[in-house]
Amino acid sequence: MKKFLTWLFYWIGHVTLWPIQWIYYRKKVYYEDKKVTSRKIKGPALVVSNHKGLMDFPMAMFLFPFHKLYCLMSELIYNHGKLLAWLTKIVGGVRVDRVNYDFGFMDKSLQLLDKKKLLIVYPEGKVETSDKMYPFHPSYILIALKSGAPIIPIYTDGKYKFKERCHVVIGKAIYLDDYCTSENPSKEEIDSLNKMIRNKIRELERICKAKVAKDTYNHGIHFKFFFRDLGRLLAFLMNVHFKAKVYNKGKHKKNLKIKGGGVIVANHSSFADPLVLLNVFWRRRIFILTAEIVFDGHPHRSWLLNQLGCVRIDRNINDIDAMQKCLDIVKNGNLLVIFPSGHIDKYGTIDDFKGGAALMAIQANVPIYPLYLGPRTSKIGRNPVWLGEKIDIEKLRSHDRLNKEDLNNISQVLYQEVKRLEAIALDTNSKKEKK
Repeated sequence: MKKFLTWLFYWIGHVTLWPIQWIYYRKKVYYEDKKVTSRKIKGPALVVSNHKGLMDFPMAMFLFPFHKLYCLMSELIYNHGKLLAWLTKIVGGVRVDRVNYDFGFMDKSLQLLDKKKLLIVYPEGKVETSDKMYPFHPSYILIALKSGAPIIPIYTDGKYKFKERCHVVIGKAIYLDDYCTSENPSKEEIDSLNKMIRNKIRELERICKAKVAKDTYNHGIHFKFFFRDLGRLLAFLMNVHFKAKVYNKGKHKKNLKIKGGGVIVANHSSFADPLVLLNVFWRRRIFILTAEIVFDGHPHRSWLLNQLGCVRIDRNINDIDAMQKCLDIVKNGNLLVIFPSGHIDKYGTIDDFKGGAALMAIQANVPIYPLYLGPRTSKIGRNPVWLGEKIDIEKLRSHDRLNKEDLNNISQVLYQEVKRLEAIALDTNSKKEKK
């Protein structure tokens, strides 16, 4: 009767809390290999995960909805009163008494796996307080070897907030028997297996970050239209005012088609330049590197800039986060616009280029496209835009290792190419005026 009541309480709670957890976690599940990995696990298994927070286990309970999930839990949780200890037991807690070195949890774990249950383990033994993953305690290796159950590695980024979204990657099942055939493995063999599992979860972490970046900049985590394309729609509605006349290879074209990821370098003559470029590349999502001073103190402008695809960068520091966002953008096949002069050029001149664009293209291994934004000939005229030929950065490097000399040389080549486009544009306008 007692077991039946425990089972009943568990599944009533599981069903009633399902809508709440769906709103709270909003989890996005990825797979290392979706063809061979599924949340519908047949037979016993040992789930091994990193430990980002106290909500890891409740999230995992709903990650595998067709199983009652059991979990190895510290004695600290059981020492906070009888009610919490009772609730912990109902949800599937298995007590691990680390103070008294009681290894009874191993026998209990083997019994659960023998009954084809699902057991989750957090080998770090404590919650991560930073992005650093702690060393794994190897007791779960012995459980897996003795039971013969597969290990299913998972990684979670631990974003358990209403405004955040939790991301999880489930790896392929690992059978330790394939790596260790000894009935009594040595300490060195256990440590080696433990290190292998930890490295696998760290690999899943890298997979998670790459997939989240791809969703963010390619497809959008939220609704694509309202959170990624609204700015493009606003720019398109202003197309009458910011309409461009596009030239490529000396020929007038309706729009510019660039396939794949890349960096566009352009002169910067007006605050309207981003809007002009959004209309030039209206078929694609483009992102524009923008100084933090443009965002500061203007919440409505900041919202609009974010909608337009502007990436904020703090030029007063070595802004690693902004650089990483830019790398994610171009690596996922998108276009990034950089104004290498770093400011609006005054008096119709083009100031010298800085090395950020060259550095970005080298690190992301993508080509650069020089572009010249010409001035309007009249208030109702169109903005002339000239696109140069694709530049392969690797052909301009003189050293295998990245150095300042290469960056300066490449920046100078880009500057001269934009100046060449400017000369072509001025020559074309001059001929038209004579006619």
